[in-house]
Amino acid sequence: MHTRLLALSLAPLFATSLVHAQAPGEAAPQPAAPAPGSPGAAPCGGSSRAESVMANRWSIGLSLGSMGLAPEDQPDNKTDFGVGELALRFRATPHLELAVSAGGGREQLADDQQGDREVSVVALSARYRFRPEAAWNWFVMGGLGGASVTRHDATQQERDDATQPLGMLGIGIERRFRHFALQAEARAIGIGDKDRNDAKVDAPLPTEPGAPTGMATTADPVAAPSQKQSGGALTIGLSYYF
Repeated sequence: MHTRLLALSLAPLFATSLVHAQAPGEAAPQPAAPAPGSPGAAPCGGSSRAESVMANRWSIGLSLGSMGLAPEDQPDNKTDFGVGELALRFRATPHLELAVSAGGGREQLADDQQGDREVSVVALSARYRFRPEAAWNWFVMGGLGGASVTRHDATQQERDDATQPLGMLGIGIERRFRHFALQAEARAIGIGDKDRNDAKVDAPLPTEPGAPTGMATTADPVAAPSQKQSGGALTIGLSYYF
């Protein structure tokens, strides 16, 4: 009986000693941080996204901004357009992204009024991303396509007839939020002549000496005036990756 009472009285003392067995100031061991590149390690750039950008390879993007174009032989005669662009993109590799895009917009005058002209652009392009897995990443791009500058009420046939070859180079930056992204992009644009074999006008026919009035010899057609234009565009946009 006395032995049982002694054991019950000493039990709280043993329990207290076990609770305070850890020395004062001694920290509990912490789990080791995952090594870079291992599953569970955060991607570079400070993003909390655990999955690779290759998990969502398609995207739809909408961009708005401005474009300025001027004839090659009249660089000071620039026309400004307010433009929008819709693009469908596919990420072929972590660094390389392909896109097809269409856009255009109305001429913008100095008094915030809309002019009579309109630009339309369709292009195939590619982007090269330098930090594809980072939340902030920047890229360079290049593309080829066609562009037309017509009256805003032109028919589709008139737009097709006015289409000229287009080339562009650009640079941009993007902030990625897993499925959504914001971007800003600047492009240099060049618009070339249509097929020079089709752009011909008849030259005046010289009259041969001694020929009756109104009679003239035939002459080869001469090339039409150049329709080359150059300029640039600055846009901001939103993309959704899926």
